[in-house]
Amino acid sequence: MSERFRPSEIETSSGTGSYLGIIPVTITNFEDRTSEFDWADMFIDITLTSPNSQYPYTMSVLGSYDKEPNGNIKTCSLLKRVYNLFDSIGFEGGPNKEGTLVDKEGKVIDNFEKYLHDNFLKQLGNKTLYAYAYKEQAKNGKVYTKVYPKFGTSESDLEGYVNFLKSKNLIKEVSESGNVVPTIDSNSDSSESMPF
Repeated sequence: MSERFRPSEIETSSGTGSYLGIIPVTITNFEDRTSEFDWADMFIDITLTSPNSQYPYTMSVLGSYDKEPNGNIKTCSLLKRVYNLFDSIGFEGGPNKEGTLVDKEGKVIDNFEKYLHDNFLKQLGNKTLYAYAYKEQAKNGKVYTKVYPKFGTSESDLEGYVNFLKSKNLIKEVSESGNVVPTIDSNSDSSESMPF
């Protein structure tokens, strides 16, 4: 009979460990998957590492823009998520009125993934941001770790926002076993709009 192998550096954790919740992260990769999906105006996977976990996280900024009758994009949740990402990494460009990505001078960016790697990835290796990691149950019933698509500059920067999302049941958080985590009671007016 053989004993199990459990090195001392693998600590026992109770409940959800410190690898969930508001965590410090560093961006290590961008993958532009927009062309894989007909419905997506943007689908960027951002690989994150954290000192809280030996495994990387993936944050996805994805969706379709809301559009005016003339086809121009308008304010919407995707646009707000996109600009949170861009502001967090220091990118001064963004989508033009038609939704095409341009640099700060207005020049169209043909290969956005390459542009992000060439212009931002190296310096982002030294920048700590904060993100919210939680467990979510997928349609197939399995529970996965998900990172909400918003960065903060500190834990307190994200805390109020995450509490707002939980109070409105906009984060469908579950425990490892698949049980729904109770939402936070909110005294806020139900007509309050989501910050984004």
